[in-house]
Amino acid sequence: MTDLNIEVTIDGETYTDAQLAQYEYQRDLHVLHELKDLGVKVSDGDHELSHKDINWTEPKKAAAISLGIRQNLGADGAYDLFKDIEKDTERRWKEYLVDYKPEDSHVGVTKIHVTGVTIPETLPVMGGGHGEKQALSINPEHYIVQGAITNGEQQHGMEVFGMFGEPTYITGQATDEIPAGLPFKKDPHYVKSMFGETLLGSDETNIHLGAMHEFLPEENGFSMKSTFFCPGKAPQAIADGHKIHFALELTNSMKIAYKLKQ
Repeated sequence: MTDLNIEVTIDGETYTDAQLAQYEYQRDLHVLHELKDLGVKVSDGDHELSHKDINWTEPKKAAAISLGIRQNLGADGAYDLFKDIEKDTERRWKEYLVDYKPEDSHVGVTKIHVTGVTIPETLPVMGGGHGEKQALSINPEHYIVQGAITNGEQQHGMEVFGMFGEPTYITGQATDEIPAGLPFKKDPHYVKSMFGETLLGSDETNIHLGAMHEFLPEENGFSMKSTFFCPGKAPQAIADGHKIHFALELTNSMKIAYKLKQ
C-alpha cells in the first residue's frame, strides 16, 4: 500500500504538517477555554481543569478532551449552549450582507496534493458520512455536523468560520453551479467539483459564504483545490483563517481515510 503523503499550499505558500498541528492545538485550547467560560465542565479524568490547567494541557490530550466534550454535547446540547451567542453571530452576518456585492468577496485558496488515499475514500470522511465523531474530529471548531453533504443531503452544522469570532449555525447543500459575479470560476484543470453556499440555520438567510472544492484524480492519490469566499464587508481575518481551517479539515479527513483502509 502506498504511504500517505500530503502537501499543502495556501495562496501559494507551503504549510507543513507541523505548522498545521500548531494551529490545531491553539484552536483546541481556545475551544476549551470558551466551553469552560460557558459553564461546561472541562475535565481530565476526574480532575476538573482550571483555565491555567487548560494552558498546561498537551496537544493530544487537549484534542481528546475537546472532542469528548463536543461529542457528549450532541447537536441539541451544542445549540443550547451557544443559543445566546448565536443571536449575536447572526446579527453580525446580516450586517455584513448590507449592500452585498459578490465581486467584492474575500477569497482564499487552499491546494492539497495527496498520495495514499483516493477521492472516493476521502469524500465520505470530509463530508461527514462516517459519523458524528469523525465529523467533529476533523476540525476542533466543529460543534454540530448533521447529514452527509457528499451524499446530496442538506447538511446542518455549527462551526466557527476562519477561526475568527463565534460559531454560526448553518445549513447547506452541495451543487454544481457557481452564482454569477463571484471573483472566481471553475478551474478546467480539475475534473470534478462541488460548490456550496451556507444559509443561516434559523431563517435560511443566504450569507454568501461557502466554498468550491475541486478534485483531480491522480495515480495513487489526487489533488484538490478549495476556494473559500465570504462577503467583502466581513473581516478579512475570516477568509485568512478559513484557508487554514480547510487545510486542517481536509488533511485530517485524508489521515482518517488512510487509517480506515488499513
